[in-house]
Amino acid sequence: MKALPLVLNAILAVAVAVLFYLQFADKQPEGRKNTVDSAVIDSVSSKLKIAFVNQDTLWARYKLIDDLQSALEVNRLKSELKVEQRSALLEKQLEQMARELQTKAANFEQSAQGMNEVLRNNKMQELQSLQQNAQQFSMEAEQEVGTLQQSLQQKLLAKELEGTKKVSANIKKFLAGYNEEYKFSFVLAFSDEAGGILLGNPALDITADVVAGLNAIYDEEKAAEVAAKKK
Repeated sequence: MKALPLVLNAILAVAVAVLFYLQFADKQPEGRKNTVDSAVIDSVSSKLKIAFVNQDTLWARYKLIDDLQSALEVNRLKSELKVEQRSALLEKQLEQMARELQTKAANFEQSAQGMNEVLRNNKMQELQSLQQNAQQFSMEAEQEVGTLQQSLQQKLLAKELEGTKKVSANIKKFLAGYNEEYKFSFVLAFSDEAGGILLGNPALDITADVVAGLNAIYDEEKAAEVAAKKK
């Protein structure tokens, strides 16, 4: 949970087949006869405008993502501390029960021979009851800690999903406004580690614009929040 999941592949239209066609359409094997109308293809291709965003760079440089990751890490550490504190408290209580049982068992062993049968049976039942209570407490404590861990993990996942949706919405909104000027047919997602684009002309890389634009918007939002708190 140290990093938010990558979202660009889900929010940027991927048209790899189109890019491959534009890159390699003029490298058909000799003797192959095309079955499509080249005039139609040329007409469509002439109207296509393609750009791409390096999602690795965007992920590393978008300030919002860095802040969201930092907040998630803080929440994760708080959750771990809460589980550790609760576990330590329950363990302390269980140890106290074990000491009490051990003390009473030792006392019973020392004085059992001087007791009558009724008293001895009562003391034995008391010890058995204490032992059963300790075992039951141990099982319930383990279940409680497991439930707490699961609950906190679900809350962290919800926070992570909330952050992912926010990043997704911001990128979509920015690209919509950005594309009003450039009118791209496709904005593709590129990744050095994984992705469908094997080769891209650097002239089509709009990553710097996207990162700068998103960070400018985020800086304005944070400045507005700070100003609002001072009022």
